[in-house]
Amino acid sequence: MGSRVAYDDIPAPRSWLALSFLGVWLYLISQILRGYPAVVSDATGVPAAEVLRTLAFTAGLGSIMVFSGLVAALWRSNLAAGLSPAAVRGLVLGAAGVGVLALFELAVLFGLFDVRDETVASLLRAQPVGDIVGTAMAFAGLASLAVGLTHAAGLFDRASAEAKSTPAPAEKAT
Repeated sequence: MGSRVAYDDIPAPRSWLALSFLGVWLYLISQILRGYPAVVSDATGVPAAEVLRTLAFTAGLGSIMVFSGLVAALWRSNLAAGLSPAAVRGLVLGAAGVGVLALFELAVLFGLFDVRDETVASLLRAQPVGDIVGTAMAFAGLASLAVGLTHAAGLFDRASAEAKSTPAPAEKAT
């Protein structure tokens, strides 16, 4: 195993976790309200189609907040514990996933303002695929960051050392 570099002056990632927490609530409320577009439309006086487009935007923004907050928090935790190759790979994958989600969210935002460029229209048609790809990359990044944190903290090393030092139980003769 390579040498680890730890940074002792890294503050706790509280603000990133708060961003992630707020993103969960934004996503959850948006998705619940998307189930009742007529009620939201009546309450706000906005046409139902516009309500659905706006709630799709806020739901996407919530998921970006969740993933960016979690990726940043786990990255900072990895910096504090000591870097590993899995952590760096996780940051790249997580940031790429958030970037893909942000690209398609930007297209949704342009769609809200009726910008009907060919590029925006193409991105809006491909948005379901972009959401799947971005989410998968962000989750892969989070998983890699979690593995990197366990490596940096030496959790696998301790379990391996304990397994080697514990004698095997004697078999009973029958």
